[in-house]
Amino acid sequence: MTVSRIEKIVDLLSYKSKEIIMTNNFSVLFKKYSVPVLLIIIGLALLIVGLANNQGSTFMLSAVLMFVAAGLSLLYSSGKLKTMMLVVFGVLAGLVAIVLLSISWTEVSSEMKEQAKVDLMQKTAKQNLEDIIYIQKEYQERNGVFAGTWEELIDFVKNGKVDYINSEGSVPSRKYDAAERSYLYGDNRAIDVNMTELEAYRLSKWQAGPNWEKDFNNFKRDTTKVSLIQSKFQSKPYLEARKLTGVGPFYPDSLRFIPFTKGKREWNLKTKDSLDVGDGVKAPAVRVKGILPFTKEEMFFGSLTSPNQLDASWQNK
Repeated sequence: MTVSRIEKIVDLLSYKSKEIIMTNNFSVLFKKYSVPVLLIIIGLALLIVGLANNQGSTFMLSAVLMFVAAGLSLLYSSGKLKTMMLVVFGVLAGLVAIVLLSISWTEVSSEMKEQAKVDLMQKTAKQNLEDIIYIQKEYQERNGVFAGTWEELIDFVKNGKVDYINSEGSVPSRKYDAAERSYLYGDNRAIDVNMTELEAYRLSKWQAGPNWEKDFNNFKRDTTKVSLIQSKFQSKPYLEARKLTGVGPFYPDSLRFIPFTKGKREWNLKTKDSLDVGDGVKAPAVRVKGILPFTKEEMFFGSLTSPNQLDASWQNK
């Protein structure tokens, strides 16, 4: 074996030896400092989360204590802190951090539940007022005035009748012919536009007409009286909408009460049957308002100075 070959072998062994030493050193460093680094990362993560979400002082103190624990662990790993001191400080810091985190989690959970409660209260209040607006419109259409008491309004919900249009078939997309013009108007007016809904309805009553079988046999526009509570508040779309928003079932007797007050506070209902709007014209007015619990927000609709004004406070938000 030549001298050069021997030197190469020695160099290779030396390189491998250094590589093994470096690997061993890295392994030792990893074992010594992995825990402190992990604690620092956790503390940093807590600090970032706390600052980003405006967490309270309890949560932020927990992050600081996590940094303290990381510092103690780092001192111990470097040999600058005795085991007993580490145990004492570490256990104390860990226990305090756990307690503070538990308190912070409880506070956050409580705040989330409280916010969910407020959201449900606001949704329920809005839904109830929207229902009252609908009922008042129907009541005024039939009586000329708005319901002035909760008893009148709730009785109308339970026993009132409203118009229901039974609609079948569609208006033919054509002009009426000369025979249909004679039936409708009895004159020679120009036939230059397609027939209207009303004209189609009148022609549907002319069974002897030349186009009745083709265009009007299945055409119906009949108005009947139906129960208000069934047509509106027991309809499938309305019930599904309430279920989707989570406001619960519809109870007529609960409309008068502000939600989440356990029936102790009512919406303030005021009406004017004959509001003078000038030129001898008079019209009714209504206003319903109340202060919501928790937020002390005023929610209302209507006006006692503008007739038939039913704008709501939440519509401008």
